[in-house]
Amino acid sequence: MKKIIYSNYTKLTAVILCIASIALTVLTATNGIARFLNEKDYIYGFENSFSESKYFSSVLTSAEACVHHTYYMFYKSDDGEVRQRVVVDGKSFDQYLEQQLLQMYYYDKINYYVAINDKVFTNSAVSSAEELTNSEFYRYTMRNKNGNITNHTSLSYDYYNSYIDDILPINKSDVITVCTSVKEEYAAECEAAWQRQAGFVREAFLTAFAYAVLALFLLIYLICVSGKTVNGEMKSMWFDSVWTEIHLMIMGISGIAAVGFCLIIVDEYQSARCPLYLVQTGVVYVSALASMLIITSLLSLIRNIKCGKFIKASIICRIVIWFAKTIVGVVKLIFVKIKVFKSVLIKALSRKTGVILMTMLFIYTALTAILTVAVIIAPFWIVPAVLLFAFAAFVLAYRAKDIDEVRKGAGEIRNGNLHYKIPELRSEDMKGLASNINEIAEGLESSVAERLKAERLKTELITNVSHDLKTPLTSIISYTELLSNVEGLPEEAKDYIEIIAKKSDRLKNLTQDLFDISKVQSGNENVIFEKLNVAVLINQALGENDSEIKNSELKFCVDVAKELYINADGRKMSRVISNLISNILKYTMKNTRVFISAIEKDNEVIIEFKNVASYALEFDVEEIMGRFVRGDKSRSIEGNGLGLAIAKSYTEACGGRFSVVTDGDLFKTLIRFDKYNLSQK
Repeated sequence: MKKIIYSNYTKLTAVILCIASIALTVLTATNGIARFLNEKDYIYGFENSFSESKYFSSVLTSAEACVHHTYYMFYKSDDGEVRQRVVVDGKSFDQYLEQQLLQMYYYDKINYYVAINDKVFTNSAVSSAEELTNSEFYRYTMRNKNGNITNHTSLSYDYYNSYIDDILPINKSDVITVCTSVKEEYAAECEAAWQRQAGFVREAFLTAFAYAVLALFLLIYLICVSGKTVNGEMKSMWFDSVWTEIHLMIMGISGIAAVGFCLIIVDEYQSARCPLYLVQTGVVYVSALASMLIITSLLSLIRNIKCGKFIKASIICRIVIWFAKTIVGVVKLIFVKIKVFKSVLIKALSRKTGVILMTMLFIYTALTAILTVAVIIAPFWIVPAVLLFAFAAFVLAYRAKDIDEVRKGAGEIRNGNLHYKIPELRSEDMKGLASNINEIAEGLESSVAERLKAERLKTELITNVSHDLKTPLTSIISYTELLSNVEGLPEEAKDYIEIIAKKSDRLKNLTQDLFDISKVQSGNENVIFEKLNVAVLINQALGENDSEIKNSELKFCVDVAKELYINADGRKMSRVISNLISNILKYTMKNTRVFISAIEKDNEVIIEFKNVASYALEFDVEEIMGRFVRGDKSRSIEGNGLGLAIAKSYTEACGGRFSVVTDGDLFKTLIRFDKYNLSQK
């Protein structure tokens, strides 16, 4: 048995059978393609059954395509602009559509019913589109006066979108109904064609698959036994000494040429420029020749691999190995020479940077000039030139370590790590620079500490002053109320009292705002977290400002999800939203709309306030959220510049994010909170 398996006659027979199997596979596939190309219509599309055929998708949309084409001819100009209905080629819209329907390729194969408003076009004796839906294959599309489209079809797979939907951009008013069904005799004809085409496609596929499996089995056998004798010895053939790259080139060119020839000759057959027997003969001979060349080269490569000659037979592998060995030898030589001068280099590299760099630059420039002339005279000198460049690169890299340490230290200090110290460096000048940077960091740390202390004292001063102002303010407001109730006062005195009351009330609000913002910014504010419904929070604030909103000549558009919860302090968030609504009432242009929304996005609750400002927004969005900063530079509108500052401070104290965005005259405020979850209880 072993003698038969490894016999040269058996191998030769396997090669011949493998080539024949490949040729028969290509011939079977070509015959199948030729039979398919001889069909009048390509009905079969690899579906499981005729009811799933994609063919009727195009047939049943032919009437819609005519309607679509007619609308675009009558409503779209050459430059793509929409226009009023015009006359095309001397025909009205109805005449042109009727002509398009009569010229359809499938006119005698389908029944159609097209109704545009009250005008009906049909080639059947039906009185409504619904009657055509009783057919086995139909498609129904209707667009009502509101532009809504209804469509349904009997097809399992409908691969075409509605053409009627594309008409919407150029015509929104017409009521359009299109229903198309396939005539029974044409459906039966298509089913017979589908069954016939499916039969010879399956036949060609199964036959070609059987030949391909046989060819693959024989190829695997040849790969396993190639190069082996009956005694188990490895034996090469005379053409195994051909370079591996040539074998690969033969395989690639043969495969590409065979595929290209088969495609060209089949295309010639489809164009009726070549008879079928020539196509069959051509593909058999070409596929046999190509498979013979490919199998011969492939088996040669397999034998070289088994005999351990693959790398030796490859030009590229041998060049790569030689180049790698050369590089390794050069690198080893360089390292040996570097070790000799290591101690000298270390001492030299520890000197002052300026002196060393200038000396090395002078020497490097002189040597470069000398080696340039030497290379022109004798190309061998390019090796010392490369070594000189490598030496210069090494020196720069070595000295760059100190620069990297200084850069790292400067970056740490810039990012706020004032405790970072640059370690001891080699060079004297870099050591001095590092010492200076370390001292700067110490000075910055001291300065920041002093600034924080001053800021804290300023906040405490404002808090104390605000608290101390409350008592006299309360007295002023109380006495003002008493004076306003005194009878018999002159009208002028009453006006003065009214002004005092208004200014006192404004001063009271300013004092309270100062007290609140100083308290929260100093960290002394007590925050009570609870589960808050955003919708309730916003509606409550709107209710509290209801009278001002009604008198503001503004339209508030509120869109807030009902079940949206955050974890925050209810009193402080009410103050935040009230401040934002108050700002909107003060600074919004009259007779415009205000938008308030709250949505959930990426597990985050986003509350948004948008309004159109009544003045030019000429400020920085970060600056406007500071204390006593107002967008209205003229100060013509009432306000103290603390509203946004308090809103921002309270939002951040509750764990949220507060930001302002401007776009032209649009002023937008965003409040972001993580969505409430059970772990926040």
